[in-house]
Amino acid sequence: MTKLLVLGGRFAGLTAAYTAKRLLGDKIDVTLINNTPYAAFRPGMPHVSIGVFKAEDLEVDLATALPAKGIKFILGTATKIDAKKNKVEYELPDGKKETMTYDYLVVGFGAKLGTEHLKGWNEYGASACEPDFATALHERLEKFNGGNIAIGSGVFYQGTLTPRGKYPKNWASPAESACEGPVFELSLMIPAYLKKRGIMDKTHITIFSPGEEVLTDISKESRGVIKTMYSQAGFDMVWKFNLAEIKKDEIVSEDGKTIKADIAVVLPPYEKNDAVKDSTPDLFDDGGFIPTDEHMRSIKYDNIYSCGDSNQFTVPKLGFLAVQTSRIAMQDLANRLGVPTKVDQYTPEVVCIADNPLEGFAIAVDDTTFYGGDKKVAQPAPTNHIKKLLFTKYFMWTNGDMALDKYLASW
Repeated sequence: MTKLLVLGGRFAGLTAAYTAKRLLGDKIDVTLINNTPYAAFRPGMPHVSIGVFKAEDLEVDLATALPAKGIKFILGTATKIDAKKNKVEYELPDGKKETMTYDYLVVGFGAKLGTEHLKGWNEYGASACEPDFATALHERLEKFNGGNIAIGSGVFYQGTLTPRGKYPKNWASPAESACEGPVFELSLMIPAYLKKRGIMDKTHITIFSPGEEVLTDISKESRGVIKTMYSQAGFDMVWKFNLAEIKKDEIVSEDGKTIKADIAVVLPPYEKNDAVKDSTPDLFDDGGFIPTDEHMRSIKYDNIYSCGDSNQFTVPKLGFLAVQTSRIAMQDLANRLGVPTKVDQYTPEVVCIADNPLEGFAIAVDDTTFYGGDKKVAQPAPTNHIKKLLFTKYFMWTNGDMALDKYLASW
């Protein structure tokens, strides 16, 4: 039986594993390795930071969910891909090293949050992109009684897209930040939370970005609306701020600029996964991401697929793109293994919903201008909040099987 090994249990890895099993059934032996026993619904982590959910409410137990679909699960951390010998090394929770061979490999373990690039992170940093970060941020916000809050993102260590994969040029461009959607969402949620507590009038908020302005992956028109909203709310805005250090009451950029911040809420720097360091070098580009063709096959090793954040051309690093790349990859694999399957066309779009649950509305974004398109939707509405809630329930109900994602994204 053909052996498929999937690295990562987030949107990309889960979609790849579920899709492969659904399309190929008994023709494929699927094993998934993930470094946590759960798959967290990361778009819900900002909600955890303001107390709408608890982190454990948004976690899928992989040891139960995957075997129920005929997929083997291993709790471990991938440490090395030997693309020439078709094997992966991984480390178990007790530190023991193991090796597994494969016929086909899906690299879906994503990028790394490079918090070590931020001096003072361990003492003063805050975020909402992982369950433990979001829980800790909620605890800090509960104790906050007024002062200065800064919300922004760290830099994206993307490299220069060299060598470039075999795909249309408009699919990938340089970006200062890996994804500022969470920054935008938190800039809606945190003020609403502070208003609920009656301390917004005692708080000053600054929005910062390493880019020329915030959200450079959407249209200028949409950014203009958002900046006007920030200005009307009395927020300061600081651009081209490459965060280097977090102190007790301020943050500092690489060139010495400062922003007052009793709480600095940061999307940490994105960079290559730690496993890249010891893996076959020519599997990756100069930033540590995998160049592929339009079906997500590595341009060097065609039995390796790269899906989600690990792929060179998924910019920004969005769940919507992760699901799409994994679905296409496994459709391609099904054809290779003798099961005729329609392969979807990859259509990059910035699709997300920035929710404001405490005030009962959300802003739905569907934008293609980053890729040369002309779609530029940024629509606030109460129904968008309901969509975000239903999407969360759908993820949890299906244990992360995003089979209907391409239909849900068109709501």
